[in-house]
Amino acid sequence: MQANKLSFADLLKIEGNIEHYHIPKYQREYVWGKYEWETLLNDINENDLDYFVGSVIVVSYSDVRPGAEKIYQVIDGQQRLTTLTLLLAAIYSKFLTFKDSFDPEDQDAISDFQVKLNSIRKKLIFKKTQIYNDEIGGFTDGNYQCFLRVQPSTQNNNLADYKYIFKECGLINRADVTKNFGNRRFSKAFQFFLLETPDILDELNQLLEKINRLVFIHIAVSTQSDAFVLFETLNNRGVDLSPIDIIKNSLLAEMEKQRSQNIDDSFQRWQELMELIPEFENQLRFLRQYYNAFKVNPAIKHDKVTKATKTNVLLVYERLIKNNAEFVFDELIAKAQLYSQLIEVTPSSSAEINQKLTELNRVGAAASYTLLLYLLENKSKLSSPDVFGKTLDFLIKYYLRRNVTDIPNTRDLDSINIEVVEKCHQAIGRGEAISFDFIKTLHINSNRSKPASLDTFKEWLNGAMYENNVGMTRYLLWKVDSIYHTREYAPDLWKRDDVSQKYVWTIEHVFPEGKNIPPSWVNMIGGGDQTKAEQIQGECVHKLGNLTLSAYNSKLSNRSFQDKRNLSTRRVGTEDLKIGYLNGLGLNKLKYDIGANSESLASTTVWNREHIDARTEAVVKILIQIFKFDNE
Repeated sequence: MQANKLSFADLLKIEGNIEHYHIPKYQREYVWGKYEWETLLNDINENDLDYFVGSVIVVSYSDVRPGAEKIYQVIDGQQRLTTLTLLLAAIYSKFLTFKDSFDPEDQDAISDFQVKLNSIRKKLIFKKTQIYNDEIGGFTDGNYQCFLRVQPSTQNNNLADYKYIFKECGLINRADVTKNFGNRRFSKAFQFFLLETPDILDELNQLLEKINRLVFIHIAVSTQSDAFVLFETLNNRGVDLSPIDIIKNSLLAEMEKQRSQNIDDSFQRWQELMELIPEFENQLRFLRQYYNAFKVNPAIKHDKVTKATKTNVLLVYERLIKNNAEFVFDELIAKAQLYSQLIEVTPSSSAEINQKLTELNRVGAAASYTLLLYLLENKSKLSSPDVFGKTLDFLIKYYLRRNVTDIPNTRDLDSINIEVVEKCHQAIGRGEAISFDFIKTLHINSNRSKPASLDTFKEWLNGAMYENNVGMTRYLLWKVDSIYHTREYAPDLWKRDDVSQKYVWTIEHVFPEGKNIPPSWVNMIGGGDQTKAEQIQGECVHKLGNLTLSAYNSKLSNRSFQDKRNLSTRRVGTEDLKIGYLNGLGLNKLKYDIGANSESLASTTVWNREHIDARTEAVVKILIQIFKFDNE
């Protein structure tokens, strides 16, 4: 390992044996935003010359053929290096605006200006006339072989966007603009620096001097493994590494060290893993739940970790990877294939199972994936083919009731699933097959995992459901509608808007929830008594009986009941969606009793407390029948 204190100008020196700094394709994309750009620029402006900005860790290969450019692979420092070169590109662009402003007689000033312009250009790009098609890191631009002094990774069009900025600055001749260029970070960073850097040449020169004299600790190592070890501890100014980043880096380094597997090959396998579980939140949860589900295996269990959490997950994987990186890699990929079946619709599962898994996700039951992952891995040990499907049905009820009543406590859910997995594993060890009744009993009879009673569940359903839990309220309204809707009108109530990704169908309060109750509602709900209307609003407005689902309910807002009921269709995107309570939803046709009469939200011409209470009672009665357990 070699460590040297270098200025930014020395780092990107323009004479002698110059080096280029390229970010490997397996590194994450550029993630800095306005806060970091602003902070860096302020630090440069507000501090004296020779301001220290941290370390840069690179891998230096010794087997470079004679005549080839020396390219360092950047393991730590890409955010700072890339940002500084974007800042230099903005300064270069501004320098060009002064090019014709000098007095033709002042040759010294013109010469000094040209030297500085060339110096900036050479810190950003290196050109040579000898073209070698096989030279790594280079690209052809006209008659030149070009090397970006700092080259970003290819992820998310980083490299393409970077080249296009250089083309716009006149640094290279050819580069294509990519779709949505203006919405991505490189474009925004460049525009930010164009706006925030001085428009006066003397001030621009002062900023340039400060940038050139920024101080780095340049650390060069000979292997990726050594670099990754340093990477975890010396990331001084970069964005905090996520556990995913650190686990990836450790795994790739150990694969090279333990199995001599090429980093690029390992990275490709890692990408396959991430594609199985695309969302970051799901990735992190998978890493925790993999350990919690399979720590029953002595090769996986960490004696000091009874449960993987966000705070100790790195400790878990540090040990696993050091013990056997290849085993961990194979395990994660195999289990990610199973996990992907839990989090999204997959062809490998039946339509019925996919539907149940979708519903499980809607009731907020991600904690159950620990158990389900274990069951998928041990499908051959289940007592019958329908055990998994029956378990899903049970867990939908179990977690819906849990999320409505907060029983069991949220903090116990991971431990509950771990305990059920351990009991199942013990049964398999005894040669027993896992039955649905066994799984259900483990949930219902344990003091820790026992759900709230049916009476408690009913009490919560009769309360201010919308106020207590909007997500579960939406699901419950959908569930009732799914039972009573007809083939003539059964829209997708989970559809999201293509642009905002918000639900098209949202929860609608029949009696409005706003503080300023409109006169029409004071008359209908309170008989003209403002105080009475406010009292009923406080006690009833968030009850299930006062709620429905409507497309773009902002169109309903504080209108009178008659207006809300009678509104016709509205054009939403390419669809005509029915807005009012006569829209045909099964939820609005649900019957409730008012005295000797049977009414519905679609049929009634009045709306008051009696209607809210009666409809709440009808809705709750249906939900109790749906979500009660077999023994209740």
